[in-house]
Order: sequence, then structure tokens, then C-alpha cells
Amino acid sequence: MRKTSKKKTGRSAAGRRKANAPTLPRLVPIEGISVERQAYQVLRLALMSGAIQPGAGLTSRSLSEALGVSPTPVREALKRLDADGAVVSRNKSAFFVYDPDKVDFAELLEIRLNLEGMAIRLAAMKARKADLVLLSKINNEYQQILSGSDPSSSYSLQVNFRFHFELYKLSGSRTLVEMIETLWLRIGPTLQRHMPPHGDMSISTFHNRMLQAVASNDPEAAEAALRDDLTSAARDLIPQLRARA
Repeated sequence: MRKTSKKKTGRSAAGRRKANAPTLPRLVPIEGISVERQAYQVLRLALMSGAIQPGAGLTSRSLSEALGVSPTPVREALKRLDADGAVVSRNKSAFFVYDPDKVDFAELLEIRLNLEGMAIRLAAMKARKADLVLLSKINNEYQQILSGSDPSSSYSLQVNFRFHFELYKLSGSRTLVEMIETLWLRIGPTLQRHMPPHGDMSISTFHNRMLQAVASNDPEAAEAALRDDLTSAARDLIPQLRARA
């Protein structure tokens, strides 16, 4: 009887395809903060900033190896993210990053327009000149990425995330920012489908308008610029999403 050779398929002994963890920083012990909480915070940030692909499979084992900790606290962090709606559990060991369909994304967009619109209006009413120094720096960095050789890198999403949330923090409402973070947990990965081509500075134009309106303490103009930013991205994104089953 001829022996058949075993090919490497990237599957475990149980026949499941091995999940590849995203690039994550290894955790360093912090006094007073549990490993579970650290893992949860790192994964939250990675999801919100678009560092993890929509629909990606995540396992406690692969993530624990990436973070340099044991699987148990990572598993608990994944359960918390499941409760947040950021990941979906399909069996005992695997979780999958939330990947909205067209209807889900449209609903999330409508909620975002209201909550993020409220945040930027408050920011525009409260912002002082000193508050805009960091925002201007982030905006300049974003423009450099868009005009560079690789504007579609995932790093552009991280800078976009920082710009929006530094703006929202100026609202002075921690509760409002936390509610917006929950929405970004669900849409952050999906934004990977909206990567601007080389030389497309339209997104930067929206950011410039937001920054100028906040600097001028003009809440109406700030919200209008934000609305144009979010709806422009949605026009490109929604056709790429699956239809409601």
C-alpha cells in the first residue's frame, strides 16, 4: 500500500485552519491592571483603529502567542468583545471579527452621524487654540500618508482613528466618547475596505474642514464636514458589503 505524503495546509491536527493573529504589541505587566483587562484594551484599540480585518478568525491561542500571555485571560477578553458586538463566537474556541452587511452598516452610519455629530458640535463650542495643536499635527501626518507612496496602508486607518477621537474628546463628554467607541469597535475593521488610492486627498479635505470649523468655534460647519466625511466613505463601502440574507 503506497504511503501518501502529508502536505502542510495550515490546519491543526483537528482539521481546523489555524488562525493567524494580527500584529499586536506584547503585553508588559502593569501594576493594578489585570492581564485580562490589558488584553481587552489592546484588542479594542486594534479593532477600532482598523488593525484587524473584518471577518478575521481569532483564537485565544493565536492571540496569546502574539501578546505573550497565557490563553485564559485572552479568552475572557474575547468574551467581553463578543458581548460588545465586536466579535462573534461560532464555536468553543474561535471568534470572528464582526463583518456588517449593507443594512447593518447603514444603521450604524445613521447612529454615528447623530452621536459623532453631537460630539464634534460640542468640541467646536468648547475648543481653544491650545487644544488644536495635537489635532493639527495628526492631520498633517495624515496628509503625508495620503500623498505618499502607500496611502492604502493600515497605518492610515490608525491615524484617521486618532484624528477623530482627539476631536471627540474635546466634547468634554466621556460618556459620549465611550458610546462612539462602541460603534467604532464594529466599523473599524470594515474601514479596511475604504482605502484611498494614491493621490486621493478628498478625505484630507474633509478633515481640514472639520479642523477649521472647530478652530473657528463653528458647530454647524464642523458637523457638516463630519457628515460629508462619513457619508462619502459609506458611498464607497456599502456596495462592497454583502446583502442581507
